[in-house]
Amino acid sequence: MKLIYISAIVMVASTALCGQIKFVDISKAKISIIKDENNLQPPINDTVKIELGNKPKSISIKENDTTQVVLSKEKDSTTKFTKLLPLIFTVTGLIVGFLMNRFYEWYMSRKKIMKSGKRWNIELKTLEEPLKDQIKYIEEFAISVAKREWKYNSLELMTTINSERFSSLDKNDLMDYIDNLYKFPWYKRLFISEAKNQEQYNKAVKLSNHIHGFIDVLSHNFEMLNNKWNEFQDGISTATKKFNQDMESFNIQFNTLNFEIRNDSLKLYNKSEYSSFFNLYFQFIIMLQQNPNYNMHNFQKDFLDPAIKELAKFAKDQRILPIAASISVLSNDLRAINGEKDYVLDNMKELIIRYNKTLESLSTIIEKTRKNIAS
Repeated sequence: MKLIYISAIVMVASTALCGQIKFVDISKAKISIIKDENNLQPPINDTVKIELGNKPKSISIKENDTTQVVLSKEKDSTTKFTKLLPLIFTVTGLIVGFLMNRFYEWYMSRKKIMKSGKRWNIELKTLEEPLKDQIKYIEEFAISVAKREWKYNSLELMTTINSERFSSLDKNDLMDYIDNLYKFPWYKRLFISEAKNQEQYNKAVKLSNHIHGFIDVLSHNFEMLNNKWNEFQDGISTATKKFNQDMESFNIQFNTLNFEIRNDSLKLYNKSEYSSFFNLYFQFIIMLQQNPNYNMHNFQKDFLDPAIKELAKFAKDQRILPIAASISVLSNDLRAINGEKDYVLDNMKELIIRYNKTLESLSTIIEKTRKNIAS
């Protein structure tokens, strides 16, 4: 005989008194099913069906009867669909979670692109006023230099119009932002040919390249402006320094000539004939002392040209040659200073043209980056 133990509530049946009905508590019983090795089953006289639970159950058993307790598992009433519900819910949850994650990524990416596009728009828009101011400062500087005053206005540089302000912005975000402006809405793209969609994308690429080219031109213009201003300052400083040194040399040459004429031993000309030249010099020195703001650009016509004419009267006197050479050097120095100013004026005129074109290009860019072309 084999004993099979089942983890459940078991009822042990036994016979008691003859003809007497007994009640058995099976709430804590262990059921033993006796299986005959020869598969001989005694006849079953009666069948009692009970529902097992946590509460005690009683079974009536007749005396001297062979009683067999059979625990049978009822057929599961659930359908196959009911069994598949947990799997369906799990798969559905995974799909919904995946779609929500993708939507969240798309939303955050779009939010980032639109935020970056807004920053690009702000940076481009805030360039308009500095560009206008820079053009005005260049024009004022050019007018000041063109007056040929010895002193001129300094050139103000708007450092905010260089390209450094765009260095912190992502160029890829700009392309994505412009692409969103140009491409058709998703429901229209479903019914529009691929060639038409590609055409819109090409327009977005063209505008993106236009903006990057604009930034490069802006950087080049500012670099050129800064370089030309520095070159002008260096050139004027060098030419002015040389002019002052040559002016000191001229004064030394004049004093030497004055001494030689006063102690004239050659007797080539009368001393009175030199007086016109000396008087011209002394009058000019007195004028400089009385007018410290004298414009040295007038030095050529006020002194150098008349001095050359006076010295030409003494062609036979070789003592005038050093001072004549000094006058020639001073004339060259003044021409060098005027040449520096002419050169910077040409550059400023070119930069004014460039900045005006840049301003026009900026207006076009701002208009295109604010308008949804594909709407």
